[in-house]
Amino acid sequence: MTGLVVLAGLLMASPSLFAALTGTGDVDTALLHLALALLVAAVGGRLVRNIFLGYAEPAAGAGGSGDALRKAGRRRSDAIDPTA
Repeated sequence: MTGLVVLAGLLMASPSLFAALTGTGDVDTALLHLALALLVAAVGGRLVRNIFLGYAEPAAGAGGSGDALRKAGRRRSDAIDPTA
């Protein structure tokens, strides 16, 4: 998730960063835009994740104990990062 937040923040702040690199914009403004973009991306990502998990948990409870969902989550996390 951290990589996605950084990527989204850089994408949102890219016009200001480009302007600062080419000399047509202020570096302080570019850094402020980058910090705000990272904050917005982090909060937005957490919000979307909580909304998704909010819908997933009741569905797991309706289907029984939710063991299958936890096992699928572990398999998915192992597939993403096998060292964890």
